[in-house]
Amino acid sequence: MPEPNPSFDGYFSVPDWAPHRRTWMSWPTDPTEMPGGLLESRVAFANVARTIARHEPVRMIVPSDVAREAALTLGPKVEVLERPSAHGWIRDLAPTFLTTDDGHIKTVAWKFNGWGGRHIVHDEDHGFAEELVRLMGLPHYRGPIVLEGGAVQTDGLGTAVVTEQTLMSPNRNPLIGHAEAEEMLMRFFGIVRVIWLGEGLTGLKGGGGHVGRFCRFIRPGLLAIHSPQDPEHPDFRAMQDNLDRLRKWKSPFGGEIEVIEMVVPDAITPASASYLGFYLAKGVVIVPRLDDPQDDAALARIAELFPDRTAVQVDGTAVGGALHHMALGEPEPAPLG
Repeated sequence: MPEPNPSFDGYFSVPDWAPHRRTWMSWPTDPTEMPGGLLESRVAFANVARTIARHEPVRMIVPSDVAREAALTLGPKVEVLERPSAHGWIRDLAPTFLTTDDGHIKTVAWKFNGWGGRHIVHDEDHGFAEELVRLMGLPHYRGPIVLEGGAVQTDGLGTAVVTEQTLMSPNRNPLIGHAEAEEMLMRFFGIVRVIWLGEGLTGLKGGGGHVGRFCRFIRPGLLAIHSPQDPEHPDFRAMQDNLDRLRKWKSPFGGEIEVIEMVVPDAITPASASYLGFYLAKGVVIVPRLDDPQDDAALARIAELFPDRTAVQVDGTAVGGALHHMALGEPEPAPLG
C-alpha cells in the first residue's frame, strides 16, 4: 500500500488566519510543563478561554477528576468535555489541519514523544490527536515522524517556516536529514518550499525552537520575529541569525519577504517570553500581556499588523506569552476565493 501523500490528494495546510468553527483547549494537569506553576497556569488558561469564548465557541478538554473545578473557573460560555488529558499545550499534541480548494477539511495526526523526551509522555498522550479528530468528526492521515504543531508556521500559499533546533533534533527524528524533513513537510503540508531558521527562544525546556512562539506569518510574504536589540540579551544571537536567514528568501509574489522586528519584554526571565504568541479568533487578535513596560508598545504594533481585527490583551505571564500553543482553531470548511 503506498504511503499517504496529502499534497497529491489536493490538500494543503490551513494558515492561522483562516476562519474557525470553534477553538479547542486542554486543561493543564502536569505541573512540570508550565513556567508559572499549575495553579497560576489554570487561571491563565481560564482567562484565555473566557476571552476567546466572547468571539467564538470554545471547547475545553478536562479530565473528569477536575472537571467540576474547571467548569466553575471557566464559566458558562466555555463547553467542558470530560476526556483524559495530560498536557495543556494542545497545539503540540493535536493534529495539523489541511484543506482543499473547495473547502474539504482533513487532518494529520503526528507522533509525540514529550518534546524530544524533555517531558513525561503520559498514557493520555497516546492517541490524543486521533481522539481529538474523532470528536471533531474529521478524517485523518497518520504522520510518520515526531512533530509538534507549534514547530511549523505556514502561509497557506506553499511556504513553511521551521527551525533546525526542533526538526533536526536527534531526540525527535534522529534518522532524517534536511532533505528528508523537507520532503515530509511537502507531502503532509502541501507546501513547495521550506525556510529553515536556526534556534528559537532560550531557556524553554520543551518547545524553545517552536516558530509559533517567536516567528509568525502575519500574511503571505510578511513575517514578524521576536527581535531583541541588546546584544547582551540571551535571544540576540539566535534571532540575528534567523533574521539573516529570512532576508535571503523571496516572497510568493516576487520581492523579498518583509520582516517585522517585534519588540521584546524588558524583563529577562529564565525562560524567554515573547509577544508573538498571539492567537487569532473571530474578529480579534488576542495578545499576551506580560506585566512588562513593553506591553503597550507590543499591543499597538500587533494591532497595526491586523487592522481588520480588534486587538485584545490577556494575561500571559504564567505561560510565557504562548497563547498560540494553548489554543487550537478548528477551521470552518469553506471554499477558497
